[in-house]
Amino acid sequence: MAKPKESNELHFVGVKGVAMSGMAVMAQKLGYIVTGSDVAEVFPTDELLHKNKIEVFEGFRAENLKGRHPTLIVSAAYGDSNPEVKEARRRRLRVRTQSELLGEFLRSYEGIGVSGVHGKTTTSSILAFLLKESGFSPSYVIGAPDVPGLQGNSHLGDGKFFVVEADEYRKSEADKTPKFLDLSLKHVIVTSIEFDHPDVFDSAESVYVEFYKLLTKVPRDGTIIACIDWQLVRRLVNRFVDRVCLTYGFDSGADFQIVDFTEDAVGISFALKTGEKKLGPFTSSLPGPYNAQNIAAAIVMALKLGATQKAIMKALPKFVGAKRRFERLGEVNGALVIDDYAHHPTAVTNVIAAAHHKFPDKKITIVFQPHTYSRTGKFLREFAKSLVGADRIILLDIWASAREKTGYVTINDLLSEIKENRPDVEFRSSLEEVAKYIKGTVSESDVVLLVGAGDVYKIFDYCQ
Repeated sequence: MAKPKESNELHFVGVKGVAMSGMAVMAQKLGYIVTGSDVAEVFPTDELLHKNKIEVFEGFRAENLKGRHPTLIVSAAYGDSNPEVKEARRRRLRVRTQSELLGEFLRSYEGIGVSGVHGKTTTSSILAFLLKESGFSPSYVIGAPDVPGLQGNSHLGDGKFFVVEADEYRKSEADKTPKFLDLSLKHVIVTSIEFDHPDVFDSAESVYVEFYKLLTKVPRDGTIIACIDWQLVRRLVNRFVDRVCLTYGFDSGADFQIVDFTEDAVGISFALKTGEKKLGPFTSSLPGPYNAQNIAAAIVMALKLGATQKAIMKALPKFVGAKRRFERLGEVNGALVIDDYAHHPTAVTNVIAAAHHKFPDKKITIVFQPHTYSRTGKFLREFAKSLVGADRIILLDIWASAREKTGYVTINDLLSEIKENRPDVEFRSSLEEVAKYIKGTVSESDVVLLVGAGDVYKIFDYCQ
């Protein structure tokens, strides 16, 4: 792959983000001189950056750019108020977004984008893994700190395929254009469409409109793979009769219908019915019907790209999941502790249900850290409804994130909403307090879920 036309030096502002860290590593492997900056706080990607010897400046300061003339690659969490971006603008250095750089990288490949409000990371991880195990040597950028079975969260392969997460979130603080519209994609998976990111979108309809724009960019010799278990996805694919569009899901109208689904403590099993044929059965250690949908998407796309059913069936049981997706961290007092990135009511509901199915004789405790004020405020009732599925609920304060420091809602609003049905809900003000509580209350009859897109996963370390 030839390098895009950039300065030979790239500086990543917000380099510890999962997508940014993967792009930084990939750029370094392409021969760029790569540096980055971020907050001092420990991130799951710190080890990846250290392993690849990428220099990371602690904090954002204009002097981090002194004596250098890099192109700045800026995370969507930061904008013109960032000291380094200000300095770059003053010095007329080139400033680009992460999605713009990824779009440049993709142009030398046959791009495969995994889009959707839910399941992007798991589906793209599985697809990259299936293609790798089938001998295609794909390139990929995955939105997780690490994916066991793959070579980190980004990789440059020898083959023609490049798998990426196609993110609907805004590309920058100033530009609300979705990141995925910067990407050069021949094939697109749509896992789901519903309302999310209320700091950017005002309704499910406005989310839908952006996915429509994405699919208009798919060339006529490309492929759309879509889950019609979602009403808005069904509506969307009906508008693209001039493209190759293969549907999947539990819905009986799907081109690849998920049938014979079973779930137990070991994992899930299902077949795919297509016409008069049945493919499978496919087995996985991943939990829940939602992961059957993610796996089905990856299977259908892998088959379309040339992988064989035999190779897929052999590879799939080896895939153990991406980091921070129903990840088993270990035990505390004999209680299994699981970390999950779920931060939308639908995802929280799915994770709790999966835990009950996988561990039917265990008491499920959820420690939930809401992510962003805007999402928490918009979905107060939905979060309250999703959380009551756990046997015990512990709330942490709202994780503000770099892109949203304050808001009109507080954790007390969510507590009040939950208490209407579950007066036993508890609040703890710090990770350390939760760890102390867990160590003093759980036993081998419990399963603890650490759920959220912030730093809730650190509780397990505090328990040690």
